[in-house]
Parts: sequence; structure tokens; C-alpha cells
Amino acid sequence: MRIQVVRSGGFAGLHREREVETEQLSPDERLELERLVAEAQFFDLPERQLSGLPDVLQYRVRVEVGGHAHEVTADDQTASVALAALVARVMGMG
Repeated sequence: MRIQVVRSGGFAGLHREREVETEQLSPDERLELERLVAEAQFFDLPERQLSGLPDVLQYRVRVEVGGHAHEVTADDQTASVALAALVARVMGMG
């Protein structure tokens, strides 16, 4: 599984990217990310979930599994707790 996260926006207009290939992780880390993707029901989420508010952090998350890919764009106001946990975990790696 490949997970890409791009975090941008906010007051300072920050831009940060992280990509993780789960096959390169320890078994515990891989299971944790797979659990977070499942908990977020990632492949069922709509592609765009933006509040339209200024100065919020936006997240573009792309998950690829076995040739199947889905990309979601959300922000601090619209991301579910589970999606926010996935973003935080990926951004905290490396």
C-alpha cells in the first residue's frame, strides 16, 4: 500500500509532503496504517470535503492498493477524526 499526504495552507501557507510505502515498514507500523485506512473508510470517502473557510490546513491524501487508488481532499474542519489520525500518523513518519 502506498499512502501520499500533502498538507498545505494555514496562516503561513505551509506546504509539506510525505509518502509511505507500507511494504517497507515494520509489520506493526504496516498494520497500524492499514487499520487507520480501514477505520477512516477511506475508499468510501468523497473526493472533496472542503469547508471553504480561509486559513485552514488542507490535506490531500492518496491511497493506492493493488492497482486501485483513491484521493481525498479535506481540511481541518471537514476531516473525520479517523482521517485526521491517518494524516497525523503518516506526517509523523520519517
